[in-house]
Amino acid sequence: MRINEVRTVEELADFITVPTEGLVEVAGRLEGDVMVLGGGGKVGPELVETLARADRQAGARRTIHVADLFPDPADPQRARLERLGAVLHAGDFTARSFLDDLPDAPHVIFMAGVKFGSSADWRKAFHLNCIMPYLVGERFSASAVVVYSSGNPYPHTPVEAGGCTEEDDLEPQGVYGWGIVARESAFRTTALQFSGQQSCLFRLMYAQHLGYGVLVDLARMVLDGEPVSLAMPAVNLVSQRDAIDLSLRALGLCNNPPLVLNCAGPVVRVRHVVERLAVHLGVDAKFAGEEPETALLANDDLAVRVFGPYRDGVEEMIEAAAGWVNRGGECWGKPTLFGKVSHRY
Repeated sequence: MRINEVRTVEELADFITVPTEGLVEVAGRLEGDVMVLGGGGKVGPELVETLARADRQAGARRTIHVADLFPDPADPQRARLERLGAVLHAGDFTARSFLDDLPDAPHVIFMAGVKFGSSADWRKAFHLNCIMPYLVGERFSASAVVVYSSGNPYPHTPVEAGGCTEEDDLEPQGVYGWGIVARESAFRTTALQFSGQQSCLFRLMYAQHLGYGVLVDLARMVLDGEPVSLAMPAVNLVSQRDAIDLSLRALGLCNNPPLVLNCAGPVVRVRHVVERLAVHLGVDAKFAGEEPETALLANDDLAVRVFGPYRDGVEEMIEAAAGWVNRGGECWGKPTLFGKVSHRY
């Protein structure tokens, strides 16, 4: 099945969690349990299911631990994780006592942090994006840790240049951008302190899902006849299932000092995306504002060289988003705000 053939929530859940042969191979090589910190959010349950499916195919026997606040016992995401056989740990990562009580794990996926609302609450933003990551890095000092990070602190560059590479200097703007730098710096610090810790700073741009994402945001605007701003003239497009797959395979690449890895997808002009969405939706495309020559973009040539091409193509993702929105598919109500040129979230 291709992403543009998905029609139901059930088909979507199955589609997103299909592991690649490369991930199955990695799952067969990894020894020991996996701890997913912050696994109760938008990405965590699908990541856990993808890993569980890869483990079954590889014949790997391990426990997948998932730690998060889990404030609502009736949360369907929590129930989904329990059905997958994951062992759940409910608590606050900012509390050393909770971290100390978590079981050791040789492999860790770190997904916790805060983006939206960070500009309005600096204390919370830096606590969760700087202090808490250091505590986690200190606690799992002998583990391989894939740190979910972001390309947000990259400088805006000419669209035709293809985006920033892992070697480019960061130029963070806004509280969230500095928070990302702080998160990575926390794990760079623990890597210096603990030679047994290995890590990968996984700089993910906007992952595309049919429940949320840049494409769904734009499709809803186009269908509603709302003019689309071109203030952010281009965007990287990668599917959530490809991002999940790469982040899990990155467990096999963790290093000390940390490996930095962009996961982004091709660079696509927003004008092109909107025009293609309009064709699929049978409406006219409307635009607003000037179209500058620079945008927040990342170059992921390294990831493509290491892991091979992504499974989901740009035109398939655009068609899928248009069809999903046009049919009234389930939407999570979590806008990406990718067009925030000011980087205030």
